[in-house]
Amino acid sequence: MNERSSVAPDITDQVAEFRRRFGRDPEWAASAGGRVNLIGEHTDYHQGFVFPAAIDLRTVTLGARRDDGRLRVFSANTDQTVEARISELAVPERATFESYLLGPFYALRQAGLSPPGADVWLRGEIPLGGGLSSSASLQVALSGLGAALAGLFHDPQEIAKIAHTAEREFCRVPCGIMDQLASACGRPGHALLIDCRSQILEAVPVPEALALFVFDSGVKHAVGAGEYARRQQECARGLAAARKLFPELSAARDLDDGMLSAARTRMEPVSFRRLRHVVAENARVLDAARALRAGDGETLGRLLFASHESLRDDYQVSCPELDALVTAAAETSGVLGARLTGAGFGGNALVLARAEAAAQVAESIREGFARATGRVTEGRRVKPAGGLSVWRSGGG
Repeated sequence: MNERSSVAPDITDQVAEFRRRFGRDPEWAASAGGRVNLIGEHTDYHQGFVFPAAIDLRTVTLGARRDDGRLRVFSANTDQTVEARISELAVPERATFESYLLGPFYALRQAGLSPPGADVWLRGEIPLGGGLSSSASLQVALSGLGAALAGLFHDPQEIAKIAHTAEREFCRVPCGIMDQLASACGRPGHALLIDCRSQILEAVPVPEALALFVFDSGVKHAVGAGEYARRQQECARGLAAARKLFPELSAARDLDDGMLSAARTRMEPVSFRRLRHVVAENARVLDAARALRAGDGETLGRLLFASHESLRDDYQVSCPELDALVTAAAETSGVLGARLTGAGFGGNALVLARAEAAAQVAESIREGFARATGRVTEGRRVKPAGGLSVWRSGGG
């Protein structure tokens, strides 16, 4: 078995909590980051391009094998224990929080692995429902832990695929694979340009002169809700109409401006707007990667603002609070760009700023948001971080 880890973090407190909960030492630990998507929203499930980074907010899991085939998973965040027999795991009729704790073990079995029964402890530090991929971080960490407990280790991209199966099939979330790839494959100080069709990744350095912030809109989203699926259906209807002219199209990623214009009269106006966003956003992602490679924060910032406008007007996944955050950012000296990040409908806004102005930027946006909405927001600076890490906990 190959172990993959940078320097193992200090998890003394977590090991002590595992011991108190289960009366023995853990054998393995796994940790995975949340993610912030610089640009490329609602393109991953169209086989398009995305540009996320894993961040320094993480989920930590610890586990020890059992010989009775039973799985006990304790979440320190919810003070909840879920128990099941691994051999009996099946996709539930309705997804619940428990699905997120059990799904990775189901997906490991679907991938042909044989995770043993286990006692598992976990804690996440990523805000739930904020568009920072708390769920993907959890699925990746548990998938990596389950593989380690089975005596195996797979490439992080393979773990990402297993985690994606867990979320799509077991948790019934119609998501693309961006979040899981970012969480599993992140590199410190880099964003990842991901082609979601080929799943080829390119790590692009984020200059120290640029600072990334996330600001909470105070509106919680639920990506399993109907609006997320409805956007996919609207795009699918538009793509079907476009195929009558261009039968070679296999996904919305294959459309260009000319094709979309030619097929416009064949599709519903709402489908046209949705696909116009997808086409333009894919182009913005590639432009953003070129800008970041060149250290051009100003161009990158303009692309972020354009992305938000497209998400607000064409894909219609913003909300007044997110718009207020982006407006407050646009009015702040030192800010280069801003946009909603994540699926939308609430969650967080991403702000790109000059690092030298970081302190003033955070305060100015808080004040501007409060004036516009009467609400309080908290800004958090995040740094591009590493992805999945799996290591022996030292207790086993």
